[in-house]
Amino acid sequence: MNELVTPLSRNGASSRCVVRSETIREFARTVRHFHPACLREDAARGLGFSGLVAPPTFAAIFLGHVHRQLLDAARTGAAGPRILHADHVLDLARPLVAGDNLDCRVHVESSRYFSDYEVLTIRSALVDRGGCALQTGTTTLLGRVRAADATSGITEIFADQRPIEAAIPPTHDRTPCTAVNFDALAVGDELPVQLLEVSAADLAEYSAVTGLSSAEAPGMYELGLATGYLTDWLGDPAAVTRLRTQVAPGVHGLRIRPAQRVRLALRGQVTALDGRQRSATLAVDLRCEGRRLFGYAAAEARFG
Repeated sequence: MNELVTPLSRNGASSRCVVRSETIREFARTVRHFHPACLREDAARGLGFSGLVAPPTFAAIFLGHVHRQLLDAARTGAAGPRILHADHVLDLARPLVAGDNLDCRVHVESSRYFSDYEVLTIRSALVDRGGCALQTGTTTLLGRVRAADATSGITEIFADQRPIEAAIPPTHDRTPCTAVNFDALAVGDELPVQLLEVSAADLAEYSAVTGLSSAEAPGMYELGLATGYLTDWLGDPAAVTRLRTQVAPGVHGLRIRPAQRVRLALRGQVTALDGRQRSATLAVDLRCEGRRLFGYAAAEARFG
């Protein structure tokens, strides 16, 4: 991880990130994202990309690390809190590609307390050398603090930071190579069910590849599996342009005991269509042994 993400700059608002081929391959395998363009350079070039194409949630490798650096910088000398993802939105102007050298910028939009939790809303952007925001996201983090009246100093540190720029609109110079006929889709159509088995070792491998803690990893791992499922159906690793997840009461987190394997079921449904943009909103349902793992999860995708 230290080779991929440099420390935060002095003001804590920026960090340099490098996208590498081997890391893309490792990440893709952990989230069952087996499109050839994520694993082989010739397949990626065949789709018009200069290097391996990273799965949509690959940014978790950078953003999780930078979020933790941000929190550590604001709590100098204090033990870091347990961090949980609540809501997450990621907009993708284009997928990350091997060789990308990026500036990861963060901006704290709000910090507030409820009981013994600090609730942070963080805006992030991955910006290329030309200054274009390739991917932007909004993440709500829940951090357990020792006392309800504790102060992290995060708001003060970032009070003078400029808001994060929005991702540039996806360029349409590349037509998606989707395997699905957009004109044959209708709202309410269901995607094929996919059944998976995952183990505690699979989750531990994901945590090792991303650098996310055991508390942070399950939620992002679930989202990674969901986007792998969608890409299998879409047939193009660059078709997804937006991801959104929300927590909800009664939703279970993915917990796997050592040496245990659990069964997951992924389902999807077309919930909206835009004929002018040739895009669709796809809701995703992920269950472990019948228990819901998403409160709400959806992706927007473009079609050829």
